[in-house]
Amino acid sequence: MKAFISHSSVDKPFVERLATDLRTREGIDAWLDKWEILPGDKIPEKLEEGLSSADIFILVLSPESVNSQWVSYEKDAWLTAQVNEEVAAKKESRTPNRRLIPVLYKDCEKPFFLQSFLHVSINDQNYEDGFQQLVRGIRGESGKPPLKGETTATPVSPLPEGQFDSGVAPRILAFNLLKSLLTSQFDEVIFRYDIDESQLPTNVAQVQKATDVIKFARQKEGGSLSGLLDAIYQVAPHLRK
Repeated sequence: MKAFISHSSVDKPFVERLATDLRTREGIDAWLDKWEILPGDKIPEKLEEGLSSADIFILVLSPESVNSQWVSYEKDAWLTAQVNEEVAAKKESRTPNRRLIPVLYKDCEKPFFLQSFLHVSINDQNYEDGFQQLVRGIRGESGKPPLKGETTATPVSPLPEGQFDSGVAPRILAFNLLKSLLTSQFDEVIFRYDIDESQLPTNVAQVQKATDVIKFARQKEGGSLSGLLDAIYQVAPHLRK
């Protein structure tokens, strides 16, 4: 999962903290210009590269960012791609792979084009609560408590990006690995593991599909899930410790 963070340079200290926490605490590949654009690079080309490879566009809102030409350029490029993706997804009866999440850092007038988007408020006073809301939004998790008698996956302590404890239960390990994959990688795992996509729900978040994939795998091979884990590591070998 890759998230492009669009922001004003005035808000850089906050944005760098946010991007670092997304990467080191949640394993979400946050794209930040400070880390990705090096001396001698062509800025527009690097921005286009970051935007085209991202699944999530995080727009950090502040009085400075809503008046930034660079932020406007990034926003326009993303919305164009998102509209095209939504049209394609509708034709193919699937969930769009690109989403925009506004993050309100400082009070400002919300741009007209964002009026229909629910934002997350994150600042120095509510940082931790806001951060967890953002993470749930990125992963498509509502945080809704289960109904009485309904089972849920065991909560897992977040680990640094690309690192997963091989000693945890295979079900939890597989879940963590699946939800960290890019959409294209997730689809390839389904193909390699020979899962009939008609058995999986449509128009749901990847985290929900991951749960159903694990249920299918447990029926197919029991508790070890070795075949599913092998398929994941073949697609994303960097996740193997």
